[in-house]
Amino acid sequence: MTRRRFGLFGVIVALLVVVYAVAWGTKPGQSAVSAGNNAVQTVGVTAVTRSCPPPGAGAGRANIALVSVPSSVKSAAATGNATLSAIPSAVSKPASQQASHQAAATTVTTPDVLTALPAPQAAEFGGTQINATGQLAAGLEAEQSTANGTGTLTCAHPGADMWFVGTGQEAGASDIWLYLTNTGVMAASVDVTLLTDAGVQNGLAGGITVPAHQYVSVNLAQYVKGSSALAVRVQTSSGQVAANVWEDGGGSSGGAWLPLAASAGTQLVIPGLTAAGSAAKLFVAVPGPDDAQLKVTALTAQGKFQPFGGAEVDAPSGAASSFPLSALGASPAALVITSNVPVTAGVLVPGHGIGGFTAAVAPVTEQGVVAGNPAGGGLTTGLVLSAPAGAVRVSVRVLPSTTAERSPLTPQPQFLTIEAGHTLAAEVSPPKGDTAPFAIVVTPQPGSGPLYAARVVTSGGSLSGTLQSVLPVPSALTTITLPSARDTYSTVLP
Repeated sequence: MTRRRFGLFGVIVALLVVVYAVAWGTKPGQSAVSAGNNAVQTVGVTAVTRSCPPPGAGAGRANIALVSVPSSVKSAAATGNATLSAIPSAVSKPASQQASHQAAATTVTTPDVLTALPAPQAAEFGGTQINATGQLAAGLEAEQSTANGTGTLTCAHPGADMWFVGTGQEAGASDIWLYLTNTGVMAASVDVTLLTDAGVQNGLAGGITVPAHQYVSVNLAQYVKGSSALAVRVQTSSGQVAANVWEDGGGSSGGAWLPLAASAGTQLVIPGLTAAGSAAKLFVAVPGPDDAQLKVTALTAQGKFQPFGGAEVDAPSGAASSFPLSALGASPAALVITSNVPVTAGVLVPGHGIGGFTAAVAPVTEQGVVAGNPAGGGLTTGLVLSAPAGAVRVSVRVLPSTTAERSPLTPQPQFLTIEAGHTLAAEVSPPKGDTAPFAIVVTPQPGSGPLYAARVVTSGGSLSGTLQSVLPVPSALTTITLPSARDTYSTVLP
């Protein structure tokens, strides 16, 4: 009996030794990039996919402005290219248009220089897909642009949840086109939520299927008739899509793209209100079940200003609302919105045609790039830079186009300082007097507070002239940060 007990004890000990050995052998190894278990790992951007829809109704032929600014990318990404190819509509078109969808792809290989060219399928029914790798993926910015090189729309990343906020059908948008582009290899299923000043609109209740490598377009105006404010939420239940919204002013007045708005939050910043902002209009969407109480603060060249007299503004739940900014005055500005419940928002700034839209966005991270900026033609290009928290110091440099008459050079950057709680508007000149379109790179300096920025184009000889285009400045990243990894035995021992 005693021998049996000792034999059983020996078996148990042996099993424990085996389990311990397995657990020790599967212990995660130390990160190859850092000796610390909680270290942050940063890797270079080496692949990017973007897409642009067809041109908006009456906007003419589509052009693409593209630039890569990979200054901080290491030698591992010293080569690469960006390929532009046509994306056809999922709806059958006449044979003559179908043939044009077979247009040859265009490849760009030179970084730090703007490339402005017609879209591969530049007629009414062709979208554009951009696949960039290596050096051309790092710091990439691509925009749909006009014939004079003005970027009017940031080509979108594929996503699963997107917001757009703008004016309603009754208040100036005769047609409201939603474009959904699928650059993936499988069909995507999309749900669209429409909020107006009358609440949630259920006309577009069914899901939309977007086939792989195609786009679908829907005119939302029929579902939001009589509206004065509109918010569009695009969500996917399978796959991802790039979404864009075009609001047409009707007739010869022209339209404008709605920029992608930030996800609903309790504090938002909307940059890019120009000197014409005294007649601007604020749109706020409240997706949740509770009404919002909003505090709106304008950051101007003179400092902070309360356009609603410091009083809270009420916005109903499950709806989109509009508020005139008639008290803002004639100073370039940004709006800071604080709310008790999550909201998202945008602003219509009057100008050519329907005007231009800006929206709540994230601050510029690492560097901000605007690819399409016109030179000459009686137009003025500038930046509206805002610092809602600490002071910001930025460098602003311009990059020439491949069509410039001289060899591309890198001009010396201009340094600007924005005081905390202020907005600064600054004109930006093309490189060395070139008349070709050019790119702008905005880089916050170390120690600066959050920077919010927009590029504006005006006519009339100064930034206080008639607005032609406003475009929130997007971040063009050369690196991304991966989540930290920690040693754990949880996969072996529960």
